[in-house]
Amino acid sequence: MRERYKEGSARSAGNILSVIEKARAANEMILIFLHRSVDGDCVGSASGICSMIRSLGADAYVAMPEALPENMKFLEIDDFFFHPAAESDLSDEYSSSGTIAGKKVGAAIAADISEPSRMGICGVIFDSIENRIVIDHHASVTARSDNMWIDPDASSASEMVFYVAEQIAAMTGKEIKDILAPNAAKAVLAGIVTDTGRFTFKNTRPETLETAGLLIELGGDISEVCYNLFDRKTKQKFLLSAKARSEVRFYYGDKFALTVVPYSQFVEYNAGPDGVDDVVSAMRDIDGVELAIVLRGLESGEIRGNIRSQDYFDCSKFAEGFGGGGHVRAAGFTARNADIFALAEEIVAKVSESI
Repeated sequence: MRERYKEGSARSAGNILSVIEKARAANEMILIFLHRSVDGDCVGSASGICSMIRSLGADAYVAMPEALPENMKFLEIDDFFFHPAAESDLSDEYSSSGTIAGKKVGAAIAADISEPSRMGICGVIFDSIENRIVIDHHASVTARSDNMWIDPDASSASEMVFYVAEQIAAMTGKEIKDILAPNAAKAVLAGIVTDTGRFTFKNTRPETLETAGLLIELGGDISEVCYNLFDRKTKQKFLLSAKARSEVRFYYGDKFALTVVPYSQFVEYNAGPDGVDDVVSAMRDIDGVELAIVLRGLESGEIRGNIRSQDYFDCSKFAEGFGGGGHVRAAGFTARNADIFALAEEIVAKVSESI
């Protein structure tokens, strides 16, 4: 059933074991990188890789470009993270010496991302490390090398990482429970749940469900994951989500739905940046809607665009036009130095070319 993943996962496992061996021998550290505007999949896949590396006796951290969102704190994976922005001493140490906590960074592994430009503050560190490995499933990735496993047909980077864990277990003679700690297994499960929309998206395959079952046996809790990522909300986020839904506008025979959430509304409702995470999928699920986009203002002054489509609109290609990327049915971008309402008008005009 998983035959199609064997070559890529075996190659990635071999690459990771090679950098682990070198890191142990040279007393070096391995950093795992993910994209900014973190989501369940990048956090889950990166945490899984970090757990694997540590289980085999090498030091590893996930370089986090921002704080972990509130709805992911139940995963209890803070010990995996290194925050360059917050931990200025560590960041300064790396900038001046190429070391963290006295150890040289010998290798970089990117999970659910391949472009340094989408890693936020951590992209500069990734770009400076010569030995790199990439595990990603985004259709917008065009580069290829022996150190990259790119599979746009995979449900998630987290599912790919699980197959790598299986290969590493087989290659080292260990059981997979000794490779993935229970909190890492829960995080990997959360990544799969996120990118399959609770196993309802078309990227869900029989092997995806089988993998989820194995992760539950390793410590993942499907009820806890789904509740925290999809259902649990504070009053403030509930009200902000309702506000965003009430201001949805429809275009082109109701095929395109768009809503704009300025940063001032996040302040007004005292809701965090993930307060409207549920809105774009809800808009996409409206009868007759092919394309849904949510524009949200960020505290930094940037604008985050989340894009979802139903059957034929290529979200990844559209996002690339704004400097972003992703999947055919789900993508995103970050705009800088733009007015959110002017950007909305530009998007409405541009959608007319493809809808």
